[in-house]
Amino acid sequence: MTLAALREALRSALLDNLGLKLLSLAFALCLYAFIHGAENAQRTFSLRVVSVIPPESRNRQLMTQIPDVVSVTVRGSRTQLDDLRADDLGTLQLDLRSGTTTRIDLNAEMIHVPAGLTVEQIYPPTIDLRWDDVVDRSVPVQVPRTGDAAQGFLVKGMISIEPPAVKARGPRSIVDTIQLARTAPFDISGLTEGTYQRNLALDRPPSLVTYDADSVMATLEIGRELATRTFDRKVEVVGMPRLATQPEFVQVRITGTPEDVNAVVPEAIMARVEPKAANLDLSQPGSTYLDVLVDVPRVTAEVNPPRVLLKW
Repeated sequence: MTLAALREALRSALLDNLGLKLLSLAFALCLYAFIHGAENAQRTFSLRVVSVIPPESRNRQLMTQIPDVVSVTVRGSRTQLDDLRADDLGTLQLDLRSGTTTRIDLNAEMIHVPAGLTVEQIYPPTIDLRWDDVVDRSVPVQVPRTGDAAQGFLVKGMISIEPPAVKARGPRSIVDTIQLARTAPFDISGLTEGTYQRNLALDRPPSLVTYDADSVMATLEIGRELATRTFDRKVEVVGMPRLATQPEFVQVRITGTPEDVNAVVPEAIMARVEPKAANLDLSQPGSTYLDVLVDVPRVTAEVNPPRVLLKW
């Protein structure tokens, strides 16, 4: 066959009865699409989970982390599956309002799919739940300190806290383990003599627990650093120097700033009793207990014993 004859044969094959050939091709394509579109296929979608929890009045807390989504495998015609979107399936709703359900079996009836499609598989197939009672419990507040007061000064007594305790509310298994509620530290760096107040925020409570307050008011007092010295002194009887007391000697303990205490000379401390000031009847023999008096400038004096026996 010559080249010209071959070209003529190809032209006739392609162009003769062109309309019928195009129509046949269209029918073939439609038949292919119909046959393959009707084939069964499957697709997996991620379905969002929505939980309806118990009302607060039931005092129940879900302790299990419920999955945000579940995997749903749907079977049906390829044509329907190609047009299907996850939003078309809606959400998976779990009714947990009783507060007692411990196991949920996920099944096809819980998922709405268009007609002609079926739910093939759900993963996970079950969800196990754990619950706890919600309780209230009073928890003491602790205020830590940080820093140091100015040199020569210190904190006097305990920090006053208002309120001294807060109410913790949450699952019993967690609330029962809380020993105290801590606050941000009270910074005393460089403080001198005086009374100081701070509004201190409470540390974040454990997960699933709430406090009935966000902060507390803490108050502390800064005073001068004190020193003490103790002296044994003989008790003098004012106005009746020939009499003696029982006991004859007492201890005098002085307290004040280190400078004032170190400046006290022992000979300047006189322990005394004053019978005339007590309006005693000295015309007849007798005895009585009298307070021991001590005057020491700029410091506090404490006598032990504070009273002695005087006989005349």
